[in-house]
Amino acid sequence: MISAAHRRVVWNPTTAEEQAEVLIALEEVLASTHFCNSKRYPALLRYVVEQTLKGHGDEIKERTVGIDVFGRAPDYDTNLDTVVRYSAGEVRKRLALYYTDLGDSPVVISLSPRSYRPEFLRLAPDAPPVDEIPAADSHSALPDKLDVINVKEKHTLTWTIAAASALLLLLVVWNTSRTDAVGRFWSPILDQKTPAIISLGGVKFSPRSNIGTEVASDTTSLNPYLSFENGLAMGRVAALLNARGGSYRVQPASSTTLAQIRENPTVLVGAYNNEWTYRMISPLRFHFTAHPEERIVDTQNPSRSWARNRSKPFTDTPDYALVARFRNPSTDSLVIVIAGIQRFGTDAASQFATSSELLQEFNRQVGWNWRNKNVEVVLRVDVVNGRAGAPIIEATHIW
Repeated sequence: MISAAHRRVVWNPTTAEEQAEVLIALEEVLASTHFCNSKRYPALLRYVVEQTLKGHGDEIKERTVGIDVFGRAPDYDTNLDTVVRYSAGEVRKRLALYYTDLGDSPVVISLSPRSYRPEFLRLAPDAPPVDEIPAADSHSALPDKLDVINVKEKHTLTWTIAAASALLLLLVVWNTSRTDAVGRFWSPILDQKTPAIISLGGVKFSPRSNIGTEVASDTTSLNPYLSFENGLAMGRVAALLNARGGSYRVQPASSTTLAQIRENPTVLVGAYNNEWTYRMISPLRFHFTAHPEERIVDTQNPSRSWARNRSKPFTDTPDYALVARFRNPSTDSLVIVIAGIQRFGTDAASQFATSSELLQEFNRQVGWNWRNKNVEVVLRVDVVNGRAGAPIIEATHIW
């Protein structure tokens, strides 16, 4: 059950670490049975949480949600089209069911009946640990009268349930092997005995740079500045690994060493703010060119490349990204790259790499025989008024 209200306080996560904690909680909610089989409700919940963490909570209105999440026209009639109100009500109900099933949780995401802006709650600093809360008297839960079941009928029912459960388990296992695209992508990492390293690109202030910052690439950059999208990508990956029983540790790319990459499966987040991404992916078919050109090239088809249109505003031109999973020949270790040319691309790459729906679309395009192979995917994400759409597959390579 959800903890008593007096044990929780409304929380405003402001630091990158606090926001990552919320994002991990969000991904765990969306991976639950209450949300994973729907498209509409996870989309709404993800949108309102991410917009709030970005500082746009005051802009979350019924109309903006209808336009940004459900693709409605800017002048649509909210009185006739109640998709936002209905979906929000369903999200509230499913959140309540999720936290009821989950029991105590360090972070709770709620959606007020009077608003589309989410609230984040966590245990009050002076709240006792869960294991110190006195348990209810077990005798008080016993019924006054026990029903007596015929022994023969009970055994028959038991065998029937057991047989049905075994059949259901076989069906689930067979179906999962065909449809769990997320598992197919991440299983080579999850199968490793050593924890994965999530290595995040970052920047630091620099008087040598014309823009005031430069890539944090040396070990003296102990606390580099991370973009929201890099933090969001980290939260999605961490939540997925955690939900599937994997272990990991998070660290900046500036303090990641070649020895660590050799000994641990590694997830590299970011491109032009993560020098390990550039180094590891440069021998592959699709890779990033050196700064400041900033584009993705295809070595097998040199006439083809992907780059942002610099003649248009940053907030109104498509971004591009690479998602790659491969065994690096020089280190003989597994590497996953989640990186965009710029921040919208990194966001799209992390969505793709953790989304069952998007990876299933990848399955449909390339077939099923790629679980133990190297994979590269080029993605495009359209950006309008600073808001990014869904990732679109531009090119793939499997070997």
